[in-house]
Amino acid sequence: MNWTQRILDFPVRAAAVDDFLRDLRARGSGDLNAVLATLNEGGLCRQAVDYWTGREWIVIAPQTPLLALTGPRFDRTVTLRRFCGEAVPAPSAAERAVEVGVETEQLEEVEEEHGDS
Repeated sequence: MNWTQRILDFPVRAAAVDDFLRDLRARGSGDLNAVLATLNEGGLCRQAVDYWTGREWIVIAPQTPLLALTGPRFDRTVTLRRFCGEAVPAPSAAERAVEVGVETEQLEEVEEEHGDS
């Protein structure tokens, strides 16, 4: 079980991270000590903090390591699942086509020609 599952599959842990994320959104800071105490596993805590700091979503407050501040790349729209390390699903061919301006009918013709359907 990876660290993402070890958080999301346990309601108490998921709730603690959700509260932490909610505080980051609302106040720009969160009680890092509280979330880590709830995770209650050294390796899991390190993985979560490394993930959040590595993406610059949080920075450890310089005056106290018990507090986290929003980092320069913090996204207020990040979901709990994404914040906990769940990968963003790859867009489908149709979604990629819309992004680059290809009409759906053109995409279907190309897929039929190449057998990609």
